Amino acid sequence: MDSVKLKRIRSVIERVKSRLRPDVDSLKNVDTVVDKINNSIKTLGIDAECVKGGSIAKNTFLKHDHDVDLFVKFSPEYPDMQLSEILYNILRKTFPRQSIQRVHGSRDYFQFRLGGLDYEIIPVINIHISNLHESRNITDFSPLHVEWTGKKIKERPELADEIRVAKQFCKANNVYGAESYINGFSGHIMDILVIHYGSFLSLVEKFATITDVSAKNPIIIDTEKLLDNPLNQLNKSKITPLIIIDPIQPNRNAAAALSREKLLIFVDACKKFIDSPSEDFFRIKKFNIREKILEMKKSLKNAKIIILKVSTIDGSKDIVGTKVYKVYEYMMRQLELNEFKILDSAWNFDYLKKRAVILYAFERQKLSDFVEKKGPPLNAKIDVKKFLEKHENTKINGNRIYATVKRKYAVPEQLLKDLLIEKYISDKVKKIYVDKII
Repeated sequence: MDSVKLKRIRSVIERVKSRLRPDVDSLKNVDTVVDKINNSIKTLGIDAECVKGGSIAKNTFLKHDHDVDLFVKFSPEYPDMQLSEILYNILRKTFPRQSIQRVHGSRDYFQFRLGGLDYEIIPVINIHISNLHESRNITDFSPLHVEWTGKKIKERPELADEIRVAKQFCKANNVYGAESYINGFSGHIMDILVIHYGSFLSLVEKFATITDVSAKNPIIIDTEKLLDNPLNQLNKSKITPLIIIDPIQPNRNAAAALSREKLLIFVDACKKFIDSPSEDFFRIKKFNIREKILEMKKSLKNAKIIILKVSTIDGSKDIVGTKVYKVYEYMMRQLELNEFKILDSAWNFDYLKKRAVILYAFERQKLSDFVEKKGPPLNAKIDVKKFLEKHENTKINGNRIYATVKRKYAVPEQLLKDLLIEKYISDKVKKIYVDKII
């Protein structure tokens, strides 16, 4: 890379770093909240401790980010089924006038808003390196991940800024989030990647050179050098295009949930950033339905665009988002099975407003009125007889029988009308309907 371009890239990164550093005063209330919870824990005689988690604890908090993760670490002597209820009682005692929302999951946790910040309080079992076997849930390892990252940042304080920039880059390019409806880069993955490569720029330079993104030729990162041969030592189900050996759980690929699609988008964004550095790569663009429709109309020319509006169910953001995504995927699969060619598609949901939108773009012309249906092979005589009894217009092609039948759906909106009342979809959303056909 020539010195002029390198200087330009570094200048962009430095400006982004300055923009992302949070106002320390805005986080002072977090310590107060932690102290209040710990006072209640002590008063109630519970063997537990509230600690800061996530980016707040690691000092990688982004400016204007309003999410605060706190962990309440319980002694392993408490039964798992009691943790959430005990935590709820602690929070009710600490904040008797506060509206506290219970979020159902593998282990229920709690949310509330206080002083302009959104708190998420998660119960975990207090484990450390000597008693990892006492963990009962993947979240039990989270405080240890925080400690590992915090230690690395303490050794090299400049890493905090580098991680902020990396997270913002992923957010702006729509590849950030470990939720199952996103399958993107988690905060933990970004911590490890930046720590491993030493800086955001080194990380981007490395990924910009990648040409093969596949599980056959995976990128392997083992920062702590815990495994001799990850490909042989990891479970085969954990072999993915990007393998990141978890620094706390060496038998775990921290990037196992990252989809190949999101990894490809990230690699492409890295290449484009190196080629043409700009702060635009760090600006989060909100989903705008009108802009997306205009983009589809401009690029696809005379396409039919169907817009569906969704009212979402109650639940955690991950659960709600996953259900909307499954509806989007299911309808897309059914449309393709019925031979409708999808030229483009998109979906987005607003958790706070409890609504979502789904868009599909199709070729405008109708499908043929009739379609050729494949029947059984000729040597399956009983099946051939039944096929002939059921269908009139048949023919033989090679060693198989075929029939010409009337197509059930000639336009996609006919199929969507039937799909929207299927139980698979109605169980996952509160309401869904075709809003417009353009």
